[in-house]
Amino acid sequence: MKEDQLPLHLCIAGSHDFVRRFTLAAEEFDRNTSIKAIEVHPANLAELKSAVIEHRAHAVLVEIGLRLSASDAHWLKQVLSELRERFGKIITIIAAVTSPEKFVSAGNLLFADENTLTPSGLIDNFIFSPPHRFPFAAPLENQLRDCLSCIIELRRQCAAPENPLPPLGDANWVPAMADPESRSVWMRWLPRYARYTSENPLIVGPTGSGKTKLAAALHELSGRKGPFVSITPRDFSSTELVQAELFGAVAGAYTGAVDKWGLVKRADKGTLFIDELQSIDLDLQGKLITFIENKTYRRVGEAESHNADVRFVFASNRTLQDLVNEGKLRDDFAYRLERLQLVLKPLHERRLDIAAGICFALGKVLRERSETRRITNTPAGIDAVILDGLSQSAYFKLFCQSWPGNLRQLENTVAKLIELGNFRNLRLIDEECVEEALQGLLGTTETTGAGILSEAMHCVLEFTAKSETVSLREIVTMIEDNARTKALEYCGGNTAKAAALLGDSPLALELFASVRSCR
Repeated sequence: MKEDQLPLHLCIAGSHDFVRRFTLAAEEFDRNTSIKAIEVHPANLAELKSAVIEHRAHAVLVEIGLRLSASDAHWLKQVLSELRERFGKIITIIAAVTSPEKFVSAGNLLFADENTLTPSGLIDNFIFSPPHRFPFAAPLENQLRDCLSCIIELRRQCAAPENPLPPLGDANWVPAMADPESRSVWMRWLPRYARYTSENPLIVGPTGSGKTKLAAALHELSGRKGPFVSITPRDFSSTELVQAELFGAVAGAYTGAVDKWGLVKRADKGTLFIDELQSIDLDLQGKLITFIENKTYRRVGEAESHNADVRFVFASNRTLQDLVNEGKLRDDFAYRLERLQLVLKPLHERRLDIAAGICFALGKVLRERSETRRITNTPAGIDAVILDGLSQSAYFKLFCQSWPGNLRQLENTVAKLIELGNFRNLRLIDEECVEEALQGLLGTTETTGAGILSEAMHCVLEFTAKSETVSLREIVTMIEDNARTKALEYCGGNTAKAAALLGDSPLALELFASVRSCR
């Protein structure tokens, strides 16, 4: 049997209940695969290192739970560091965070030490328990199955036994990831698209969703020897200046022009990332098409042609269809870009990334502001309090927010939460802190029934535009399901509130919620 067809050896370590629960989940996943894919090896945390060595584990699942003390967390980080040093990327490490009260311990695993922002390289994937009252986030078992399927798929794609992807927080890689939607982009599609080096991908996603990181990762995994270079055309005052920045210019080509080479020459054998695609004017789009076709270009004001081997990655916060409809994108350019697209969804559509983002932000801000790591405004004679994480109610409230500014806005909010916890000498950030931090949050408006229905209809409209077999009855059902799901999420699973918001039957909402929770 070939190496890439051998079973994946998985060590599961944590409390007795955790190990039992996830051993059963992994074994059930294995039974449902077409070939024997997984060998499960249960262990407690004290046995983790010896179990990994004995069974030559390819993957490790460790619990970050409520019973994990500060000394246990420090010891666990040491063990994971020793495993990473010994086995390198042969093992994939998954951290299962089962309690928001331990979010700081989870965030600390992403950093090498307490004083710098240097990535530790220890964690490859997170899975998180969703808030108790949140109805539709994937349960931990489903998240584990998704992780394992990604790991198995990557092993089959690669000839070498090592995980080809960097660990969380590494340069040019995602800081923290937990939601299956994100895992699909970063672990399934990205490695494939990175290898298609003769094609020029488009990344679509809202501001703050991580487009630049994803573009850098495409370059990192492509194996191209040249540098990663980026430009945002709207930073320049004229199209002439953008063209000169890209292709270079000769002295006197335009007012103030000096002899220079552009980013295309600098990115030779590498990747050129152009953000905010919509800010490139139509004439320059034509020149880019010519360059993509034949790899030749001319500096502004020069007749001589030059060659460069450059792979482009484009990004926009608008869809191709929107840009074409608004006249901001040439049809012939759009046709070339629609072949390879990576879509980063907004944060509220990949809610488990909210939990991962909170952990990363806690670890980052506590290192940037070392004076807040240990809360010191305690009365004389009372020990200082160390921030551990969030209360369940605070976690739930953050999880339910829409986060229009995505991960950037989430990190800014976490920084504010740390300050509020510092002032009140809290071990756990509570709901009162969250309510204060969310006051005046940019881009947030009170959700209404009309707004939910409008969003539901828009989602269904996008789906039906791509389908040829949807009936009127199916469309109505999809709108109902979509609107009920969004209303229940906004109301935290409270069916009476969701029914009142939509003008729907409470009984129908209860039945719908119970059916969804069983899926």
